[in-house]
Amino acid sequence: MVLRSLIVDDEIPAIEGLKYLLEDYKNTIEVIGTATNGTEAFEKILNLKPDVVFLDIDIPKLNGINVANNITALDKVPLVIFVTAYDSYAIDAFEIGAIDYLLKPINPCRLNKAINKIANMYDKPDTWQVYLNNEAKFFEKQFHKLPVEKFGRIKLIDFNEIVYAEAMDGKVLVKTKNDIFDYNDTMKNLENRLNDALFFRVQKSFIVNLNNIVEILPWFKGTYWLVMDDDKKTKISVSKNKIRELKKIFGLEKN
Repeated sequence: MVLRSLIVDDEIPAIEGLKYLLEDYKNTIEVIGTATNGTEAFEKILNLKPDVVFLDIDIPKLNGINVANNITALDKVPLVIFVTAYDSYAIDAFEIGAIDYLLKPINPCRLNKAINKIANMYDKPDTWQVYLNNEAKFFEKQFHKLPVEKFGRIKLIDFNEIVYAEAMDGKVLVKTKNDIFDYNDTMKNLENRLNDALFFRVQKSFIVNLNNIVEILPWFKGTYWLVMDDDKKTKISVSKNKIRELKKIFGLEKN
């Protein structure tokens, strides 16, 4: 049986290069489509229902890790093979569970190994399903980490390292105690990603880690400021429509 595959990369030469390498496996792998950003990739996965997705990580609109996380809920879940240039931060995480990866520039021997793995597995439905189940469990576990970027490299940080996130000048910044990173997605998607009791969106531009609030400062006319536990002790205002919820979280409401 020929496996139907989708290639996702924001660089056309990278797509064409992988398509060229896959020509040697035309009896095993058929490329049925390509995508250059995360939103397009998700739509094509829904419509084309590929067996395998070769998925770059650093892509626009919705990064590769978010795409892979979102597709685990589909009725037909493809096997994800990450394609990445970031060996220092990402590879250890991707080797957990059933996830495979190809490091850019793609080594033909490494590609051969990945294809043989999935080809041998596909003829064994029980084994294939175990891989998909492990993939889903991997993402459930993995996504207590957030992929962020600095100087062109992706780092995976634990949720509890996040002090706050800020939307500023069309970008989303993630602040840890001693560093600041770019998050390659929208504030709304980050809020959904951090769907955890630890995090609270105190206003349009800020999401805070409740464990990293060191002071709550009452201010004029019933307003509040939060002092965060970063290196600058950043002060963040709480919007009026969030004050009651914040007070309830910390048991500050008067009976």
